[in-house]
Amino acid sequence: MRDRTKINTMAVSRLAGSLLPALLVLGLLTGAALAQKRSSRARKPPAPAPAPDMRPQAGEVAEQIRLLSRFIFVYGKVVNGLEVAREQSARSQTSPATEARVRQTRDGLVSGIERLATGISALTDSFKGDPGLQIQYLRIAAARDAVNEAAGLAGRQQFEEAGTSLVTAVGHLTETIISMKLN
Repeated sequence: MRDRTKINTMAVSRLAGSLLPALLVLGLLTGAALAQKRSSRARKPPAPAPAPDMRPQAGEVAEQIRLLSRFIFVYGKVVNGLEVAREQSARSQTSPATEARVRQTRDGLVSGIERLATGISALTDSFKGDPGLQIQYLRIAAARDAVNEAAGLAGRQQFEEAGTSLVTAVGHLTETIISMKLN
């Protein structure tokens, strides 16, 4: 019996000696395969969210730039006429009818600036509610404030300063379009 136990012990020990390295290699290979699968999943960057299409809003801003630019073109000519009339009035060379037309022209100029301010205010309101347009909203609000300032300056007959405020408003609106991501 002792021989038999010795043979069985030797057989088990040989079997364990050859199975242990095989199991060890199998365990290492399985762990390496799992690690590769995990790392390949971890390496994939998440798909970026598509940028919102801001072309419609950019078109609205461009329309305000167009309106302001046209107004500034006419504004310069009208202001030159008002300055000449003011100089003539200071020298008492104008009739009451001419002074009435000058006053009407000046009031029309202020009214035109106020209409521009109304259009930009509507645009500001449309951007205010959209969380994706907050940077643009702030720039349009600055343009609106510049146009409102121009209306006040023109009402006080500070035409050159009013013109500068209108040009500043165009700059703010241009910065708004530049800040947009257009696809």
